[in-house]
Amino acid sequence: MQDDFLPVPLQKRIEELRDLESSYWEDELYSYEALTNPFYRQELERCFRLDPLGPLPPRQTD
Repeated sequence: MQDDFLPVPLQKRIEELRDLESSYWEDELYSYEALTNPFYRQELERCFRLDPLGPLPPRQTD
C-alpha cells in the first residue's frame, strides 16, 4: 500500500465534513485517523485550509 493513498472511508469522511461547521473539521484534526495517518491530516488541512499546528488551547489561570 502506498503512503500517499487515502482510503475510501477517509475520502468519504472528508466529503461529509464539507457540509458541517468548522468545529467538526477542527475536531477531526485530533481524531485517531488524523493523528496516525499524516496523509489524511494533510488532506484535511488542505481541503479546509486549516492551520497545520492547530489552534492554541485556552489559557488556564488558577
